[in-house]
Amino acid sequence: MSNQIIVTQAEETRARYNVALLGEETSGQLSLRVQEVKPGEGTPLHIHTEQAETFHVISGAFRFRAGDDELTGGPGFTVHIPKNTPHCFLYEGKESNGQLISVLTPGIHDGFIRNVPQAEQAGMPMAELTEIAEQFGVKIIGPKLSPQD
Repeated sequence: MSNQIIVTQAEETRARYNVALLGEETSGQLSLRVQEVKPGEGTPLHIHTEQAETFHVISGAFRFRAGDDELTGGPGFTVHIPKNTPHCFLYEGKESNGQLISVLTPGIHDGFIRNVPQAEQAGMPMAELTEIAEQFGVKIIGPKLSPQD
């Protein structure tokens, strides 16, 4: 295990599709993303087979599905989702972007947080995104949450 201090600046985080810390930088302890999420955007329902995921809302209102539960939270809201638990989120803001931190533990499968956001932004179809995700211990099992009126 490394005792090295790691520092990333905002520019580097943005250039890495909002990845502030890669697992390879933390000796596999965790991976950390700082996400800016547009209104109505979110993730499809998925499972991490080897990692837990923890979300912390910085700004805006997010709706999460975790297992059979739907939870909504604003700034300061935190939810921890154990591995093998189906989950997804949707940013419910209407005007401005929301901000969310997500931490994957352990910090394995950096390819997932590097490749999937980049492919998604490039407009890759869901079937191909699903194939990429499965290479990194993630199973996409359902659609994104629908906005509530």
